[in-house]
Amino acid sequence: MRVMCLTIPKKIKKVAGQQASLSGGGQVSIALIKNAQAGDWVLINADLAVAKVSAKEAKEINNYLK
Repeated sequence: MRVMCLTIPKKIKKVAGQQASLSGGGQVSIALIKNAQAGDWVLINADLAVAKVSAKEAKEINNYLK
C-alpha cells in the first residue's frame, strides 16, 4: 500500500523558538526549517513545517488546491 501526504503552503506570521504562528491561524513546529523567519512560506504537514518555498511556488500550489 502506498500513502501520499499532502503539504499545504502557509506563511509564517511569528516565530517563537521552534514554533511558528501562521497567517490565517494555527501553529506549527519549525524544527526542520533552518533559519525560519516571519514572512517565509513553508509547506505544512501534520503541524510540522517540512520545507521552505518561494512565494511564487506557494501561490501556484494554492491555486491547484482551490
